[in-house]
Amino acid sequence: MKNRLNPIEIALRDLPEEGREFIYTRESGELNGILKDIIGSNNYRVELRISPMGNTFDLQGRVSTEIDEQCSVCAIDYKEPIRQSLHEMIVIERGLGKGDQMTKTNHAHEWEAQGPDYMILESDTFNVAEYVHEMIALAKPIRPLCSPESEGGCKNRDQKVERAWLSYGDEAMGTNIRANPFQVLEKMKLKS
Repeated sequence: MKNRLNPIEIALRDLPEEGREFIYTRESGELNGILKDIIGSNNYRVELRISPMGNTFDLQGRVSTEIDEQCSVCAIDYKEPIRQSLHEMIVIERGLGKGDQMTKTNHAHEWEAQGPDYMILESDTFNVAEYVHEMIALAKPIRPLCSPESEGGCKNRDQKVERAWLSYGDEAMGTNIRANPFQVLEKMKLKS
């Protein structure tokens, strides 16, 4: 097995003081398997820089890819671009022992939209594959729109999409209009 230049699991304690940069692409192939379910065969580029900062680690980078989506208005297939900037602090913290408790108070940093976020790991191994997969999944739109800059979010919203699996009432059925399945219930009689 060949040694990967950009590992999927990074031992944070082994990073040099100046930090290290990691680049993952479709061509390098390290993340192809884990990202297949979310981006399919689309290209991706993940750039990460992890630097030690005392007892924490600074993670900065960006993710760029495309996701195959279907417009929620017109049902046309399109590619949703994902451009995500990352800036997080990684804190390694031993897990709580049996009987230990932890309470959380409001933190002022949660009110700010800018600046780094943080994540807590129980070991010094950072799994890049899981992290990138979740970052892309979180960037996926809840209601995909093929052209959000257009009025109503869809440039095709006034057009009917020609798809075999879509039907628009009687006109889609042609001359062979199927009977309403509930009409069968009208003909049924209960025996008492």
